[in-house]
Amino acid sequence: MNSPDIVETAFARAWNVYLLIHSDIDENDSRRASLQRFIRQRCDAGETDTELLAVQGLKYLKSLEGNADD
Repeated sequence: MNSPDIVETAFARAWNVYLLIHSDIDENDSRRASLQRFIRQRCDAGETDTELLAVQGLKYLKSLEGNADD
């Protein structure tokens, strides 16, 4: 699997799980773009395991919850 596929797969998994857990969040919330950047950066740093990237992405989103303007 090449890098764009890894990023897209990990991003989709993490974002879909996050939306399932947080049904009050809009699908186009600003955290979506932040998550995609985060996962791309982790992949660019050498991480290629889509499951690990998805979990790291969910942890990243959790860390943003205190910063959300909800």
